[in-house]
Amino acid sequence: MKKLLLLVVILLALLSVDHPLIKNPRDKILGSVVSDLSDSTQVQREVKARHALAEVRSQLKLNKDQDAHLADSFKTVRGMHWWEQKYCKNRELNQYFYGDDLLQTCTIIAATH
Repeated sequence: MKKLLLLVVILLALLSVDHPLIKNPRDKILGSVVSDLSDSTQVQREVKARHALAEVRSQLKLNKDQDAHLADSFKTVRGMHWWEQKYCKNRELNQYFYGDDLLQTCTIIAATH
């Protein structure tokens, strides 16, 4: 019983510590576990949209309006593909994204296919 309690305490400590030596490998492991679980539960499609949104957020400095626009459009994969078709392929005007920001966003979406 003491061994189990000690194991639980160590596990909780590893999950709650935010030191870079522990956080980075933990995030990679949790990310791969979540990715595997999403593949097995067929939620992969929605994960693609969230992953694309996270990539755009990490690579571009978005203002509040741009972020809200993308978050609304990328709720589902169908919405992400609609956005790509409208603004990347059909080249319709977008009041939030233009120039290099639009090009980078389109590149990130294309990489998710």
